[in-house]
Amino acid sequence: MDRVVVLALLFLCTLFSAYTCALPLNTDTTTLSDDNLWRPTTSSDTAPSAEQIVSLYKNSTETNNLLGKNGAVVTKIALQSNTPSDWYILPQANFIDVGVAYWQSDNGDLIKLADFSQSHINQPAIIMHGQAFKLSFANAGRGYLWIYLDAKRYPTPVDLKVLSEPAFLHHQFYVNSLTLIAISVMLTLAVMAFVMFLRVKQKVALFCAGYVGLHGLGWAFASGAVNAIYTSPTFNKHYLGMYLFAFAISCASAYTYYLFNFDKEKTNKLGSALKYFTYASLVCGVCSVFMPFYIVFYVAHLLAATWVMLSITTGFAMLSLNDFRAKYFLFGNLLYSLSLAVYVAFHFNMINASSSEIFVLSALAIDCVCILLSLSEWLKLKQHEFNIILYQSRFDPLTQVGNRLLLDDELTKLSISSYVIVFIDCDGIKKINDALGHTKGDEFLVNAANLMKNHVPHNTAVFRTGGDEFIWLCKVANKAELSQITVALKEKLNSLHHTIKQQWPQSGISYGIASSDECQNHTECLTLADERMYSLKSAHKLKAS
Repeated sequence: MDRVVVLALLFLCTLFSAYTCALPLNTDTTTLSDDNLWRPTTSSDTAPSAEQIVSLYKNSTETNNLLGKNGAVVTKIALQSNTPSDWYILPQANFIDVGVAYWQSDNGDLIKLADFSQSHINQPAIIMHGQAFKLSFANAGRGYLWIYLDAKRYPTPVDLKVLSEPAFLHHQFYVNSLTLIAISVMLTLAVMAFVMFLRVKQKVALFCAGYVGLHGLGWAFASGAVNAIYTSPTFNKHYLGMYLFAFAISCASAYTYYLFNFDKEKTNKLGSALKYFTYASLVCGVCSVFMPFYIVFYVAHLLAATWVMLSITTGFAMLSLNDFRAKYFLFGNLLYSLSLAVYVAFHFNMINASSSEIFVLSALAIDCVCILLSLSEWLKLKQHEFNIILYQSRFDPLTQVGNRLLLDDELTKLSISSYVIVFIDCDGIKKINDALGHTKGDEFLVNAANLMKNHVPHNTAVFRTGGDEFIWLCKVANKAELSQITVALKEKLNSLHHTIKQQWPQSGISYGIASSDECQNHTECLTLADERMYSLKSAHKLKAS
């Protein structure tokens, strides 16, 4: 009889021993660390039933933690609430192909709480960078929480967080809002960069759009933002973030290569490193399609570590050369590199950092803003260079008046306008060159051009079209004023001739005038003005002889 009583007591102790050490839910946040918490078990393509989970649990043993592991795991946790309350359970796993939870109450019944698989269509609670499900106590009580997980990779130890409903709602708002804001910033900046590319057709703008856009798109997949909009029951889109990372880094390296004009410095070692890293990252991205996910995971982290060193080295190197584009590039990449270093260290369990994804996303969003600022500086520099080239191609470098190309541009705008064209030839330039030298001849041309600019009336431009030939183009608003303006131009030209003669006795000017009412087009006007100029030049020669 005593033996039966002892055995009965042992049975009851075994049955209720778990309840005596049940985790009390009496604080807003409770964390169960991944320390002999999970039991590796057999994977299942679909969510297992309650009976299967119990069987899997009984036939498995605990592992120290899930860092770097993969496959299916199961756990059983005793929980106790002293009041009616609602709680949220958050498995700290980036990837969950299959996730299901059951609750076993005092009476032994197993009730399905949630299917929180990332590919499940109806998510129990949406939170970026993770999964969550609700556990409700209608009354004070205790019981067992059964959880089954299956994933291709557990990048970190899989702790379990239990949050009260108010704490969860605050955490959900914080994580979701910051994540969506950061992703929206990146995608918006990517669209802006792509619009710039469509306008300027420069590779640097295209790679900038790829750099920013692929990062934003990758995090949209990895965080679960895309999954919240469209869930595919056959494919877990959270993994796509890792697959896109290599392409994003390839664009980042290519952008840096063109941002600092390494494409024009073929022998630069830093430029060569960026070029080869661009190709290597692209090859890794293409090959990752055929790789197991755990290899893709490690390749992505290797590329991240390499990019941290390469981008910071480039930033400091260009800043030392006083390249003003480097200030934005370096600041953004220092911040992003620091966050990447924290993220990689977190995934290798070197540090324990909460909300590491939010840290990386925030830093990346700021980095993308800095990248757009560096692109804008590059475009400003190119615009300045273009303006210089345009000016040099349209203005005479000696006299600083318009040249033949600028004259042609202006003439094409005269199809329906009234105008007067003056053809001028400087007399005696050969005598000045022969007697005083070509330096004096150039001085004469500069002096003559300056006098012309001072003598021309309103709406009249001066152009040098040859060695000693100048053309005035006078735009007339009212056709009735053509004859009056022609007379005024003759007076100014005669005055100019006498002024030049006073300063350069061996020289002077010959000119011819033609107006739009005399000709069908500007070509005929130029020809007529040229003929009249030569007539006057012949008269000057006869007078001189």
